Amino acid sequence: MRPTLPILLCAIAALASTPLRAQETQLMSTPQSVAASDADSEIRAIIHAQEAAWNRRDAAAWASAFTPQAEFINIAGTSFSGKAAIEGITARIFTTFFRLSRDTVTVQNIVMVTPDVAVAQYVHAVTGYTALPKGIGPSEPGADGMGVLRTRMTYVLHRTGEHTWSIVHGQNTTILPPMELPKG
Repeated sequence: MRPTLPILLCAIAALASTPLRAQETQLMSTPQSVAASDADSEIRAIIHAQEAAWNRRDAAAWASAFTPQAEFINIAGTSFSGKAAIEGITARIFTTFFRLSRDTVTVQNIVMVTPDVAVAQYVHAVTGYTALPKGIGPSEPGADGMGVLRTRMTYVLHRTGEHTWSIVHGQNTTILPPMELPKG
């Protein structure tokens, strides 16, 4: 079993049992503390650094917080293993359909599973793309005629040193437009 798999399974189980509350950090095993507050700030800094890297089309900076063995699942459901592969696919999308895009992120929550493991969820709002991967559509209409692509990113992060967090797993899921249920 890979060393990150137990961490990932523990984090997923904890997240599944924790209600989502926007803009909140929770420490599951002890009361909210200065350390949890620091972790919240440090993790938010990683997410906002990725937002800035996206808007510069800097794949190396966007992928910099991933561990060398990280796993990442993109909006099409394709899995990428390792930081190099994650950086490579990011560089590719930055030179193709996301080359003119703009990303804005909103952190939804950060759950501290342990003092050294956290799960973060945030929403991307991507505009200015020139196309989307096959089978992916905009989440809502946009002023540019293409629409806004909203995705929900979930990260499992591990503290690798004092004030240093790394992403061990990420999954990005497209937020679909509201569905109309069939009548009858």
